[in-house]
Amino acid sequence: MLHRSLTYHLATISEDGIGHAGRIFETRFGWNVREIRVLRLIRSNPGITFTELARQTKFERSLTSRILAKLMKAGLVARTNSTKDARVFTLTATKPGLALCDQADPLSIELEAMMLEPLTEEQRAAFLEMIDTVRRWVQTGYREKVAARFPEAVAGKASKRAVKIVAK
Repeated sequence: MLHRSLTYHLATISEDGIGHAGRIFETRFGWNVREIRVLRLIRSNPGITFTELARQTKFERSLTSRILAKLMKAGLVARTNSTKDARVFTLTATKPGLALCDQADPLSIELEAMMLEPLTEEQRAAFLEMIDTVRRWVQTGYREKVAARFPEAVAGKASKRAVKIVAK
């Protein structure tokens, strides 16, 4: 089953790619891939709120919070209280944060190109287009279709019931 599982293959590619890249980023820049991802999201979305940042990272909120605290402590991200709502703050990358992104971007591009090396230029373009199509579908129509077919997917947290396996 696993050799045909899309989610398994995507997770494997992601984890293996991040694993190799992570060591390189930490050695060269002192920051891991996830930390740089958070910084890049802030750079790309100046004034982003923590809630939106946590949603976009695809990490647990607590992990996003720890990474954000580390980036702010290092002076790579600035936090500003919202003038509209005191409970909300916005985030922007500082000059050192922008400089770190500028240094890390070429390495990311090079590593991604190496990951896609087995594909021809046409295959790369088609693959990236297909991945984007699937990503958009998963974020929109797929989510609704799963919710309609499997109500437990949106009903909240699953209960922790023991499953009895009966030996025959």
